Amino acid sequence: MASDPRLNYINQAIKRKFRDKKLVFGSGSVGSKIVFVCEAPGLDEEKEGKPITGESEKLLNKLLKSAGIDKNKVYLTNVVKYRATPNKALTAKEIKSHAPFLKEEIKTVGPTVVVTLGIMALNGIGMRQPLDNIHGRTVNFGSYELLPTFHPQSAIDNPQIKATLETDFAKLKELIKPK
Repeated sequence: MASDPRLNYINQAIKRKFRDKKLVFGSGSVGSKIVFVCEAPGLDEEKEGKPITGESEKLLNKLLKSAGIDKNKVYLTNVVKYRATPNKALTAKEIKSHAPFLKEEIKTVGPTVVVTLGIMALNGIGMRQPLDNIHGRTVNFGSYELLPTFHPQSAIDNPQIKATLETDFAKLKELIKPK
């Protein structure tokens, strides 16, 4: 559970709304400059209580290191806080029911950059565009810059995407560079 009272408040509200679900909350600190938004926890994430685990987490950590970003100074979360039905995509209704919590969570953390990992994460932020058309481009979202890219799992499943992820993380490095 988050140690910040504002995040605790958001997490308690999510618990009340989704009582019957095993929830996985975001991890990191309020004040992190970067928030990574994944889609929904899988079985391993649910078991470990973390937004991203396994090979995806290892690849994300490698990408962070290559961009000179300390993995302990980012905030990780999911659009949907519970595991989706296996072999079934998240529905628009599920994403929509979590969107207000995600927006409040991001606002509370107060990042300068939000990186969406995957199309469902991009939809959860409120953008309905094909990821292939927008990945690696920044979009001003008012209080933060949005950088959509692919989920690390897609790079594990399709090695061609790994180069794209590396390029997008190089853009992230530029985005957070002191001006």
